[in-house]
Amino acid sequence: MLGHDTKKPDPYKNIVYGSCEKEEIIFLDYEKDKNYPIRAESIGITNPDKDYFIQRKHLDYYVFEYVVSGKGYIKQDGVTYYVKAGDFYMLKPGSSHVYGADKKEPYKKMWINFFSGILDTFLSAYGLFDKVVIHNPDCEKFFTELISYAEKHPYHDEYSIGLSRIIFKILFSLSQKISNEKITSSLANNVKERLDASIYRKITLNDLCAEINISKSQMNREFKKYYNTTPYNYLLDKRIFMAKELLKNSSMKIFEISDKLCFSDEYNFSNIFKQKTGVSPIEFRKRLTKEQ
Repeated sequence: MLGHDTKKPDPYKNIVYGSCEKEEIIFLDYEKDKNYPIRAESIGITNPDKDYFIQRKHLDYYVFEYVVSGKGYIKQDGVTYYVKAGDFYMLKPGSSHVYGADKKEPYKKMWINFFSGILDTFLSAYGLFDKVVIHNPDCEKFFTELISYAEKHPYHDEYSIGLSRIIFKILFSLSQKISNEKITSSLANNVKERLDASIYRKITLNDLCAEINISKSQMNREFKKYYNTTPYNYLLDKRIFMAKELLKNSSMKIFEISDKLCFSDEYNFSNIFKQKTGVSPIEFRKRLTKEQ
């Protein structure tokens, strides 16, 4: 690969570079009279450097980048995105932006800059048109493949087909990632809705798993990913919240509230209530009475 000192000049002063000395770059040439569906301009690796940044007033091509390690940021159209290891991000023609490395944990990244008159059609078809950052560690092998391929065929006319093939492998992998996340999000939401409907009915997690035909480990994993708690704790918190409402707004006895909210017995209910609130149900009600 070539060092930063061979970076092509920008005659239109469209780009501002900050500390790019640790970049390794391959520049790619094509026959000028051919119309390629995808024409790569350069491929490279950016090694960690806390002062690294690139600012463009107007992007003329596509930028695909993958963060291998460390952290960085992207500022585009008034929105700031923070990226980390395993993140892919995409910048499209027409955008103005600045992106760079985190000062404390500067990233290492692999990237490709390319022109294409057809890519927006495929981005829309794959559900990627409005995406900027997607976490997808699977992309690392494709970027490694891009760089390896370009090193072997930097000036060969036919390598355009090879690079295009790898770029579409990246798009397909990203599309699968998004589709899987939508399914997962739907699953977690389904569990939440069933838990919300189970505050006053006796149900075990095994019962819930059987209702929606998933394993207990899968349910716990996916639910915690989206709601930052387990299904068991979510339902318990819901029941404790409702217990406080009943203690506050009804004359129901403690054992009646325990039974209504499906606790095994009054003793179990009182212990869990104290663990969650710091006081027993009786003390909670006494404090409310004093405040009134």
